[in-house]
Amino acid sequence: MITIKHRQFIGRLACIGIIGLLLLVSSNGVMAQERVRAGKAYLAGDTILAPMFGIEMVLPEHWNGFLTRDTEVVTLNADTIGETNVMIFPTEEDLESIKDRWNGKVTLSPGVDLLPVEPPGIVQGKLKTEFNFSGNEDRMGYAIARCGAYGFCYTAFLIVTKTRGHIYKDVLDKLANSITFFEPTLTEYYGDYNWEQVLKGKYMVTYEVITYSAKKNHLWLCPDGTFQARIKRKGGFKGSSGGYKGKLKGTYQVQGVGAKGTLMLNFEKLPPLELPLEVKDDVIYMNGLRYSVAEEHNQCK
Repeated sequence: MITIKHRQFIGRLACIGIIGLLLLVSSNGVMAQERVRAGKAYLAGDTILAPMFGIEMVLPEHWNGFLTRDTEVVTLNADTIGETNVMIFPTEEDLESIKDRWNGKVTLSPGVDLLPVEPPGIVQGKLKTEFNFSGNEDRMGYAIARCGAYGFCYTAFLIVTKTRGHIYKDVLDKLANSITFFEPTLTEYYGDYNWEQVLKGKYMVTYEVITYSAKKNHLWLCPDGTFQARIKRKGGFKGSSGGYKGKLKGTYQVQGVGAKGTLMLNFEKLPPLELPLEVKDDVIYMNGLRYSVAEEHNQCK
């Protein structure tokens, strides 16, 4: 497998990673949608949506996919084609621009270039080409690009060993049948991030190691609007120690849609607090501290 880092693709291929487009996944026909998570496997029948680009893909039978951590690369694999990878990226280029770019040397990483076997061609709305690797003579691949009616396109690359390349010549064509376009519904990063849906009923915890000592903050948010907390970090709930430490409880409200939100905590014996929330690269921060969020807990009555 060839690892292709986000910045290399952005710089060389002018692609915008799907994970940064707020991919949503509707698993196996279930109506509720969830934001895609890096490292989680998605299976045949899952629907992957890129709302900012208006691109939808239903993973065909025998296919699975995942988002590689620390990159914005969506990698697809099939249990019927062996050691072969397919990588898909949305882009704002048109087919002619992609064609011109593919007709030259495309650098994936230092010392590894894509070299088209013959000039790319557009047939029935699809741009296709076969390519070799300048830095790896044992590998080859195919590329395809298609565009929708709303100014956005996607490109897909299949990488395979050269000795078996001819077997997979039509794979991208068939895979393209599972990808459709729709009118984009989002205009900004995390534009649909609903904080109440994300946090209601969840367990939040932060963990820090400082000079051989560990400090944790625990916050249990119950579905009925009550919370319990155990705060060990000085100033974990506010910029000063005050009384916001130890075992605490009360009621809460989560507000906001988008990259930033607020958590209102109404304590039984302390003044209320309004804590800022922010999500960056699928990581949640509250009051400037990084928190992990668990789906289930048993702290509610």
